[in-house]
Amino acid sequence: MTTHTIRKLGIPLLAGAMGLSFSVIADDHNMDAQGLYSADDLIGAEVFDANGEEVGNVEDILLGNDMSLHALVIQTNEFLGIGENDVVAKRGEFTVSVAKGEMMFDDINYDVHMTSAGKELKGVQQFNEQWWNESQDNLNKAWENTMETTSSAWENTKQATSSAWNSTMQGVENMVD
Repeated sequence: MTTHTIRKLGIPLLAGAMGLSFSVIADDHNMDAQGLYSADDLIGAEVFDANGEEVGNVEDILLGNDMSLHALVIQTNEFLGIGENDVVAKRGEFTVSVAKGEMMFDDINYDVHMTSAGKELKGVQQFNEQWWNESQDNLNKAWENTMETTSSAWENTKQATSSAWNSTMQGVENMVD
């Protein structure tokens, strides 16, 4: 009788937990489902400001500790009295699209579009050793905080699950008695 009751209670709990986890996974993937981009083809892509003026080319792609895109390094053309420089365009300051024309599997051309234009582009940070060191320190601190938070959340989840299981088992035992 106890095994039968446990099965009756356990199966809906397990199914509900699985359904919740699958819906979260599906929601996360739908948010990020924007296609694949080739880093090899993105290097050298033309970069345009918000007015459609070409301002440079992608020189490098910078990834964070979690291997997500952090920024693009853009080699600028001479504009607004600024000579050629390597500048940093952080995620959120640009979009990437397939360039007009025929898209071939082994030869995709991209355009990068900055969200700012004109004098606003003068404020873009230069890619240099100081920027690199400061960004690396900030990203490492953020990564450590994420790991600590995740570890704490995992411990809390284990304790809550154990407590819920024990409560369910006690409830089942009381029903049998």
